[in-house]
Amino acid sequence: MNPLCKSILAGLCWRDLKTFCAFSVLVVVLSLGSCSGSSKPISSGTGQVSALILTLRAAPLPVPAHTNLLSFRTTVLGVSLTPETGGSVSVPLNSDLYQVDLARLQSDTSFLALSTSIPAGTYTNMVVSLSDASVTYCTQTQGITGCAAGSVTTLSGPPATPIITMVLFPLVVTRAQNTSLAINVNMANAVTVNELTQAITAVNLGAADVLTAMTLPPASSSLPSATLDFVEDVTGIVSSVDEATQSVTVQTATKGPVTAIAGTSTAVSPNCTTFNLGNTFRCAKQGQVASLDTILNLDGSLSLLEYDPLAITDGDWIEGIIGLPPSSSTQFQLVTNDFVLATNNSLIGNNLRLGAPVRITLENPQPFVVDSKGLVIPNSSFPGAVDASVLTPGQTLALHVVSFTPSTGTILAAASVDFVYLRFTRVTGSVASAAPPNTFAIQSLPSFFGLTFPVIVQLSNISPGTNFDGVGGASELVSGQTVSIRALYFGSPIGPTPTPSPFSAAKVRIF
Repeated sequence: MNPLCKSILAGLCWRDLKTFCAFSVLVVVLSLGSCSGSSKPISSGTGQVSALILTLRAAPLPVPAHTNLLSFRTTVLGVSLTPETGGSVSVPLNSDLYQVDLARLQSDTSFLALSTSIPAGTYTNMVVSLSDASVTYCTQTQGITGCAAGSVTTLSGPPATPIITMVLFPLVVTRAQNTSLAINVNMANAVTVNELTQAITAVNLGAADVLTAMTLPPASSSLPSATLDFVEDVTGIVSSVDEATQSVTVQTATKGPVTAIAGTSTAVSPNCTTFNLGNTFRCAKQGQVASLDTILNLDGSLSLLEYDPLAITDGDWIEGIIGLPPSSSTQFQLVTNDFVLATNNSLIGNNLRLGAPVRITLENPQPFVVDSKGLVIPNSSFPGAVDASVLTPGQTLALHVVSFTPSTGTILAAASVDFVYLRFTRVTGSVASAAPPNTFAIQSLPSFFGLTFPVIVQLSNISPGTNFDGVGGASELVSGQTVSIRALYFGSPIGPTPTPSPFSAAKVRIF
């Protein structure tokens, strides 16, 4: 067993390790046939089935943004269609309280709904019921790394029931034909920003033009033919593995279960060999914490692109973005974008919400690990480190929790952790230049990154490589395009520990 595996197993094997929603994403599998349950393909054997397939995505703040958006939380309470004859057709959600961080959907897509019981007919609009809207943001002057001290702020908004009526409506649902749509949340229209102070002064998901819809697949992408969308970084506890059908089901913490089916093109991440589990689908085991990258098919099923185990047993994990520079070699703060709860005796329980800042203390940590997923990784000081001095604002980490204290009043929640992964930051900027197929330069990033010049984004061309949405590939990147990426962030290319290629991108989305 190699040293990295020993270090991980020493810190994790004896603990339980639970649902870590890497699903930055808002996976609401809606099925009219049942109130909840894992995603299932549409049966078309009788030719009498009509289906509605929905995904969810988000549009970012304008570039350059006049604030630093660290999290944008909301809960989806319900979705319904309005027939032209009157009444309402409800679409049950995959989780009773479907919670999502919209900031993760700048680059990503969530599998929102699969319903096989929509009556054929014409529908005049779609109604989406939302609650618990909340943004966490900070302020900072350009050129200074990290949020300004004391500026990390959370602001809540009222419940909303936006109605989608434009472009695709009236919507005709035809028997024996599938209807596939993406719901888009325009975050810029949902918040009011004071450009002088960088403060967000209002949050309103019910404002005009916040929710719109588009047909799937996207007009341009790197998707294989006859598929609908990428649904990536779905993270949670592996609740079942069926080697006969090559299927794996992940139970997320806030969005219900998601099932994907492996095929001849499925890859497994380097973590499989790190855990001495081989390099095939047999790496997947019940009880692991894992992230799935998938493709949504025409029938509503999900094909597994890559299986990425993060731990071999369940337990409590927190994933979030660093806003402030570390306060010491053992302490720092992050804003929660996702979390996993242990199946039994969770340390966190119901005491943590998306968007919540958490004070982190390293407690006898194992050497830090980059969750590379087979991407091109530059040399950096992060892998093998054991103290917070290598951490920098803008990085997203996944942390194994060994103790947790809930927040009380103005006192932040606190967690002690013993294992640190570098994971994927979602961030938006503009394309400065392109050098396909291997790199492009991004600029106009949020001010707390401290980067006032274009920096290199590394692309990966060997499967599983970088996926593209809005363009077919790197050759279509053009200076001036607004671009959102899901990428490992290694820090500034200048300074004491420079990284010439600060970002390694798993996903590129052009707007």
